[in-house]
Amino acid sequence: MDEKRKRVTAPRIAAALSALLAGAALYTVSGSERQGIQVKEYTEAAEAADSTIMVYMNGSDLEGDYGAATADLREMMDALRTAGQEENFPSLHVVVEAGGSTRWELDEMDGVPYARFSLTEDGISSMEPMEIRNMGDADTLSDFVNYGVQSYPANHYGLILWNHGGGPVGGYGSDSHFDGDGLSLEEIREALDHSVMADSAFDFVAFDACLMGSVEIADCLEGRAGYVIASPELEPQDGYDYSWMTALGDSLPSDMEWGEAVGRSMVDAYDAYYASGTAPVAMSLLDMKEYPAFHEVFHQYMDGIPQELREELYRELGKDRMKMLAFGSRQAGGSPELVDVLEFLDACQSVYPDESAFQTLKEGMGKLVTDQWAKGYPRHPSGLTIYLPSGSNPYLSEDLETYDTTGFCSAYRQLTDGYAAYLARESGVEWGDINAHKDGTVEISIAPEDVSDVTGAYLAVFCPVGDDGNYYLLCTDSDVDIGVDGTLRAAPENSYMGMKGQVLCLIETMNLDAYTEYMAPVLYNGELCTMRIGFDEEHEDGQILSVTPAGQTSEAAKQIYELKEGDRVTPLYLVEHMEDVEEEPVDGAKDGAKDEAKDGAKDEAKDEAKNEAKDGGKDETKNGAKNGAKDEAKDETIDRAKDETKNEAGYETKDEIRDETGNTAKSSHGETGHNPDQIMEDRYYTDSYYMGTEFYIEEPDDMLLETVPVSGDGYFYGFMLMDVRQNIYYTDFTGIETEDTGS
Repeated sequence: MDEKRKRVTAPRIAAALSALLAGAALYTVSGSERQGIQVKEYTEAAEAADSTIMVYMNGSDLEGDYGAATADLREMMDALRTAGQEENFPSLHVVVEAGGSTRWELDEMDGVPYARFSLTEDGISSMEPMEIRNMGDADTLSDFVNYGVQSYPANHYGLILWNHGGGPVGGYGSDSHFDGDGLSLEEIREALDHSVMADSAFDFVAFDACLMGSVEIADCLEGRAGYVIASPELEPQDGYDYSWMTALGDSLPSDMEWGEAVGRSMVDAYDAYYASGTAPVAMSLLDMKEYPAFHEVFHQYMDGIPQELREELYRELGKDRMKMLAFGSRQAGGSPELVDVLEFLDACQSVYPDESAFQTLKEGMGKLVTDQWAKGYPRHPSGLTIYLPSGSNPYLSEDLETYDTTGFCSAYRQLTDGYAAYLARESGVEWGDINAHKDGTVEISIAPEDVSDVTGAYLAVFCPVGDDGNYYLLCTDSDVDIGVDGTLRAAPENSYMGMKGQVLCLIETMNLDAYTEYMAPVLYNGELCTMRIGFDEEHEDGQILSVTPAGQTSEAAKQIYELKEGDRVTPLYLVEHMEDVEEEPVDGAKDGAKDEAKDGAKDEAKDEAKNEAKDGGKDETKNGAKNGAKDEAKDETIDRAKDETKNEAGYETKDEIRDETGNTAKSSHGETGHNPDQIMEDRYYTDSYYMGTEFYIEEPDDMLLETVPVSGDGYFYGFMLMDVRQNIYYTDFTGIETEDTGS
């Protein structure tokens, strides 16, 4: 057929997805000058107790914007009041260092930006206001540990680190007074080693923070904690349920170590609190006595992988990434950089089989993760993650420098360095002409030698924004036939998944035998987020799992949302610029699309991630609302939401978007929201997204997915390809004539 073809001139999808999912360095680890806090020694301030629990509470934006730290402090005090009613409840000190936030909702902290105090069943006591300190400084944590241990002596000691978390690379914490400075793993290790606990170990160390349940964090705390409690996943908005403190009395098993018993209580409370939600959540308890044996075998296995097999291994890892259980924000073109330890090892086994070592590692993992709870995953996770670099990360070189400071297994760090070099290597995928056939299918051929490099092929559907050559990505569809000769063929659908008549821009992020997962960019109550959607046999029509603020992949994070009545949702669609293809289209991407899709995109990804995150990201990615489901319902009502003239993102609501007749305009065809003749020119959100029509969650059925019909008029169809290095490519695009689609 003689249908006009289009080509994306400078692909921006990698940049947009990196800004949306990988994020910029919103929270910098070790980013400010050391404050020179003097680590002091302290005298006893209270009688010795059975146990002392120290809470290092870096409030940051979680407290400043949402009062989340205050909500948890009140929760702790409620638990202590309940526990205090037990006749034989053991003596307990709960000591808090509170800072890192520009404001506090706690009455006792009114006008006091930084303080130490203790919690009792009667409330807050021994309040000690202090000058502001950087909670991202190792000396600050060291001094607090000294204060807690020496001022409040006990038989058992526990340490809770409360705030954002970003795993082995992102580290822990974000101090709002010091440009979001946090503690790297190296600094956490330094802080504990320079404290009075240098020659002993805490009974437990717990992270009420996201993504800290990794093997690297376990390595960091070897010899420094008897047990570690941490989540390998993003934490839901309420974080820990501190009712576990009521279990510190007679209900603790007498035949169990104190740290293990407390840790099991934490896991059980987490289970009970989040059992009914839809978001994937997990919590793990690590028995650190088992870590040295696990690490020894792990190191030997990594060190034993022959150099001549490593290229094959890197390729296999690229092919298997979307099949691995991954944690954190799902990222198109690859996966989050935190993957399940055993699934990573299983991928290694396919290239370097050592069944004896693999079984030993599985058994060792079972002993190390002595208790865990997880829900919402297609298969049960091991309980620990490991960092695996992604080629779609524009900050890969910087992140590797940080990773090298973790001190984790030298053999594995050598492997990640090699894998990163492989990811950075020049690559490309060649393709020929794109054609639309009479049967309504779209077809293109890629070079046979490149077929094995393609890990994902998706039909991409674009709609025009106006007459300026801009088009928005309506959706992608993974129902693509891939022939052994490299021929790709797909049939455009006449409907796609969406909500309330609006198509969602679904991009596949995980593809398992019986489970597929997608992300869709949205504005959620005015905040740039990704909606996570899963399909399996039980949910053939799809299930919305969670909504995650943009940029929560490698940086410190602490927030996921679940849809509720009263929420406002605006679908977003990635925008690309297209131009007409000459009669003799360029074959291949190695000299053209490769340079645009890789070389330019990675630089643009970094610039766009920085611009979006630093100009608006801190306002848009305000994580928290931990107190939203607990003490104060801060959600807007539907009536109030509809009366607003502007939403949080600063654009007009659906009640004000009107066409020339004065009627509310639908950027739609019929009821779908996608008629090219009714495009609203002011519907851009930054330069990266076109906005659909905002809708409200008014009843439970509004939270369900539905098929939304589309006409196809004016649409352009082509393919989006992903390769083993997590590069993303667009082929050329073609329209399909509705009356005569001759080939």
